[in-house]
Amino acid sequence: MVFLHHSFPHDPAFWTKFGVPLFLARVIAGIGATGAFGVSLFFVLSSYLITELLLREKDLMGTLDIRSFYIRRILRIWPLYFAFLALAVVLQWIVPGQHVTWRAGAWFTFLAGNWFIVFHGFPSSVIFPLWSVSIEEQFYITWPAVVRKVSETGMLIFASLLLVVATSTRVYLGMHHALESYVWCNTFVQLDPIAAGILIAVLLKGEVPRLSRLARTAIILAGVTALALGSLYFGIKNDPLTTMRVVLGYPSVALGGALLLLAVLKPDASSRNRGFIYMGRISYGLYVFHVLGLLISDYAVHDQTANVFRYSLRVGVALVATIAMAAVSYRWLETPFLSLKQRFTHVLSRPGG
Repeated sequence: MVFLHHSFPHDPAFWTKFGVPLFLARVIAGIGATGAFGVSLFFVLSSYLITELLLREKDLMGTLDIRSFYIRRILRIWPLYFAFLALAVVLQWIVPGQHVTWRAGAWFTFLAGNWFIVFHGFPSSVIFPLWSVSIEEQFYITWPAVVRKVSETGMLIFASLLLVVATSTRVYLGMHHALESYVWCNTFVQLDPIAAGILIAVLLKGEVPRLSRLARTAIILAGVTALALGSLYFGIKNDPLTTMRVVLGYPSVALGGALLLLAVLKPDASSRNRGFIYMGRISYGLYVFHVLGLLISDYAVHDQTANVFRYSLRVGVALVATIAMAAVSYRWLETPFLSLKQRFTHVLSRPGG
């Protein structure tokens, strides 16, 4: 979704100049605009998974090994994160237009890249998608301690408080006419999908919904609709923002992510698809490398806007390059650390790995 957001222009006029019918052009542009909320879906999924695993461990052991939790997260996130950050610094000496200031480098090094964007704007570098990793890491700082200390009722209260904080923050920013980048990358604004993942994990109590195929399809359609409302109706990714748009738009996006997660949770694992499982395993790398993949395609495919074929070729080259870099990263950079991670694991999260 995020790849499509960054590779599909959001203006239908871009597509109609190629002779694409206006209705189809609007659909393609809408897909590109809505793809931004792949990040929100990630927050829902991640907070659900982390909470579910912490609850399993707490139930199994009677407490939580927080030290091991942090070691696992470090081994999973930091090797690729800091390797890519170093690569971005090198790229600025090779690729025109790539620039990582010392200030940006410092903020991203300390896993506060999202706050750098809030205060200073997006850096002119392939590192900018790492802002969402910063929010995820900030979530990790507090949540395990909360899970260890409070009951499931306390977790529900905590998640509800996150929703209150998120709404209050958006009201304040909306009233002060904050720019989209100030809002979108703000940790407190993005608490809704994190709270949604927590609520799903706690309320399901380790179970998964037993739904018919028709019900799952309906939930998926409702989820996609909620996401599309966030981009096409509320326009929370477009300046100028209004208080009403951000107050209602962000919960719509969080709800969409929650519905999509509920729709795909299944009790029967017999229909596992190895291809999707592998893509899930390398998904961290797919996200980290996708802007670099698009940059590579810009140099590999000339006259991209000459016709639909050449622009499609540009997107295809970027996708292949992204998958290739993520696969190499997973095999040679991430796997050795993931092997160490198993030593500190009390509850497995297979088949994703």
